[in-house]
Amino acid sequence: MKVIHFNDESGEMKIRPDSFDDLYLLAIVISPEDMVESESTRKFRADEGDTGEQKKVVIKLSVEKLEVDKNAARLRVAGKIVSGRPEEFVRMGSYHTLNVAVGDVVKIWKAEWKDYILNRLRQAVIASGKPRLGVALLDDERALFAYIRGYGIDIITEIYSRLSKRMSEKDYASCRKAYFETILRLISGMDVELVVVAGPGFTKDDLRVYIDGLRDKPAKKIIYSWASDVERSGIREVMQSRELAKFIEGERVAKEFAYLNEFMMQLRLGSATYGVERVMEKVGGGMAKTIMVNDSALGDKRIRKVLDEAEKNGVGIEIFNADDDAGIQLRNFGDIAVCAA
Repeated sequence: MKVIHFNDESGEMKIRPDSFDDLYLLAIVISPEDMVESESTRKFRADEGDTGEQKKVVIKLSVEKLEVDKNAARLRVAGKIVSGRPEEFVRMGSYHTLNVAVGDVVKIWKAEWKDYILNRLRQAVIASGKPRLGVALLDDERALFAYIRGYGIDIITEIYSRLSKRMSEKDYASCRKAYFETILRLISGMDVELVVVAGPGFTKDDLRVYIDGLRDKPAKKIIYSWASDVERSGIREVMQSRELAKFIEGERVAKEFAYLNEFMMQLRLGSATYGVERVMEKVGGGMAKTIMVNDSALGDKRIRKVLDEAEKNGVGIEIFNADDDAGIQLRNFGDIAVCAA
């Protein structure tokens, strides 16, 4: 998340989400009756018989509804248009939906920016500078190491194997072992929990066999993928790989079920509860630890009121994917539940 500009007097903030998680955060930050402005498209017809064409416009609207579209990776912000440009392509007072994607610049106006919301945004800005995961690309000639940060790819170092086909079998094996040991040392030193090892050919597979044969395994989580080269383009391939997406999805689902299992256990003991009114009572009474809420319910004004109060009181908020198994189970509890402190 990057805050480009903030004016406390006018209530205007110019902001750019840098990850899908940032879109979820914006869904919490933006409330009905806020004003939001971003680039969009509108169909313009010159006359009644015209089929119309899409025109690029800048739309400012009064927010009425928000929805995270997981399939399209967009935050959908719907409401009435209050201003726009070019004016000839914009009809004031009509309804429109802004589709905010990662990397889009958005302006938000609030009557009052609560301290807890500003603190949440500050935390997101700080977190965007920290590496989310590490990537080690390698082939039999060199290895490239990089961090994936909120703002993009940060290449940190590269090493060369110094392997040569002219080496004796013994020297080749010794040099290859030294190459793998250096790769492992650099992976272990990366300030992330997860490292993706990828590359063309079989070298990454040989490294995997080497690691599997070690008595003391690396403490890092390592997953393996494929990349067509050991360049920045290869890192971009890793970021879009099925293996990484599957791993991250699995981690997120596991996290959701961990919270849900804690809730179910506390529910049997009588310390957890669910439903908007009862969750609000827990939050207001200082007895709430973590709120679980489905992303499909973020536009509900009553739920947003609960989340506002929770943020104010320092209660954790976990947003579930309503279409996953854990989210489907959460629907049975009114889309919102709370674990006791």
